[in-house]
Amino acid sequence: MPTVGRDPLASFDAGLLGRTLLDAAGSAGIGVTVTYVDAPTPQNVYVSPAAAAILGWSVGELMARSALDFVAPRDRARILDRWGRRHGGEVGIHREELAIVREDGREVFVDMTTTEATLDGRAAVFAFLFDATARREAAEQRSRAEAHFRELLEIAPEYVSIVRDGRFVYANRAYWEGLGYGSLDEMRAVPLGAMVDAEDAATQRAREDDLLARRLPVAAHTYSARRKDGSRILLEVNSVTFEYEGKPSVLTMARDVTQRRQLEHQLMQADRLAALGTLAAGVAHEINNPLAYLMLNLEWIARKLPGVIDDPTSLPGLTVMLEEARQGASRVSGIVRELRSFARADGETRRPVDLATVVQSAIRIVGHEIRHRANVFTSFEPTRPVLANESRLEQVVLNLLLNAAQAMPEERAANNEIRVAIRQDGERRAILEVADNGPGIPTDVLPRVFDPFFTTKPVGLGTGLGLSICHGIVASLGGKIAAYSAPGEGATFRVVLPTTETLARDSAAPSTDAAPSREAVRARVLVIDDEPAIASTLRELLAPEHQVSSATTAAEALAKLEREAFDVVFCDLMMPGTSGIELYEQIRRTRRGLESRIVFMTGGAFTARAAEFLASVPNRRIEKPFSLGLVEGIVRDLAHAASNVARAT
Repeated sequence: MPTVGRDPLASFDAGLLGRTLLDAAGSAGIGVTVTYVDAPTPQNVYVSPAAAAILGWSVGELMARSALDFVAPRDRARILDRWGRRHGGEVGIHREELAIVREDGREVFVDMTTTEATLDGRAAVFAFLFDATARREAAEQRSRAEAHFRELLEIAPEYVSIVRDGRFVYANRAYWEGLGYGSLDEMRAVPLGAMVDAEDAATQRAREDDLLARRLPVAAHTYSARRKDGSRILLEVNSVTFEYEGKPSVLTMARDVTQRRQLEHQLMQADRLAALGTLAAGVAHEINNPLAYLMLNLEWIARKLPGVIDDPTSLPGLTVMLEEARQGASRVSGIVRELRSFARADGETRRPVDLATVVQSAIRIVGHEIRHRANVFTSFEPTRPVLANESRLEQVVLNLLLNAAQAMPEERAANNEIRVAIRQDGERRAILEVADNGPGIPTDVLPRVFDPFFTTKPVGLGTGLGLSICHGIVASLGGKIAAYSAPGEGATFRVVLPTTETLARDSAAPSTDAAPSREAVRARVLVIDDEPAIASTLRELLAPEHQVSSATTAAEALAKLEREAFDVVFCDLMMPGTSGIELYEQIRRTRRGLESRIVFMTGGAFTARAAEFLASVPNRRIEKPFSLGLVEGIVRDLAHAASNVARAT
């Protein structure tokens, strides 16, 4: 064993380079040791002052005892194993971290890099030591912070996840439980694209590309997400990009807004119904006028009809009165159709619509309310269609029109004006403006006009929801709404909406005209309606050309279907007991093929289930009231189709 204090490196003390390197290492806080490893235990033969300071022992103590004596118990077994493998021939440069027990009993962590060498003909190891205690403590502190943060994420009620390459890398418990999965691993196995609708899947990919590839900020987006059991929830998602596990990733924070959207939908529907309540008196007036001459004409016809045989000259006059009665009924039908379209709760369905058509419909609905309060002037320039829910958009226009009318005093109705303008701006957006020449909006009130429940109207004349709901609807369409006013100079509400290249679909009411004439086919027709007058009238009107039977309940209809075969079935959608929907399902199960020849009749009392059902089946449907010509055309079409199928088989 070398004598304590003898310097085995004295042979190159004269080497200026070697001594300079040792001094530089010491100045940098790097300790150097040399250890003979050809003895039963490793023995230090050189310890630099910097190494002694790091290890917490004197140079003498470090050289007098086995190097293994200073290793902390937690690492001793591992180092002994390394010592055994070194004797087995392991060579090369090695780096490891180990705990050392200092003379004062404290532990320090040392980052040690070793390499083999030969010194005085003996096997030795040169070691370079660096105090890793601060780094280790920082790492442990960071690890504790990360663990604490992970714990917070796991108990957070909000949905938090990390997304990369279209899949979840991480999701907290609230997220995977909220989507109905049993574990994070189960959820990670499903691509994001499979958890949302096809349209939303494309949006998700585009948003991820914007965040990762172009580092572009993206606004919050609401996805229709599919849970594991197939049910749907609405998730409002905010996303940011960051580095995770050394790779660009997307941190998402999501919130289940299903109930909030349902509440918003209920508020919107309530606002629509409140608007209808405001219009009720005017609507009654509009309907009662044509009803008055409709009923008078029919009563007069009923009186005169028995005498037609004795006085044939009265027949032309009766024909004129019948035509007037038909026109009156048509006017009532049009008013009801407009109101039904406006009041219908048809969810979030969007399609390309013509803004001018929507505005004209709203003006017709509200016309009787504002006709005696103001003059309406319109200016419509061509614009591209907007992608919107038609009834929701109509609700915005109707609220703006009512607000304008109610803002102006009735006593100056002859001078009151509401100007409605549509145009397209330089960015190809559609602009709608509703302006009035009323007293204007006070400066202190203007910033609050879109606040929920804020109203300047007397108690009982306004909920304060109308403009707030308008703001929400316009924002949901990707647009903006703003109010401009000065006291005494009227007010202008401007709605800006993005447009689409897709052509707007015709939103006109279904035609009541007969289809082009075809070769007559005597069809077997079944009419099902819980209103006996409708069922019997259709039966009598179609009987001259077809074999017609009628039923007023689903049970009666099923009994007739068991006994007879029918080419066409007219079925009321909403019936007490067994509805048209349930009857359709029974026919589809028991008389496969006949369900395609069912034509649904509806008076417009749609439920959410009925709307979903009609959207899911290709069957024809007609809205009450309908004309005989429309019914005859449908019977001819379906009878010919049934005849062609029969010939083919």
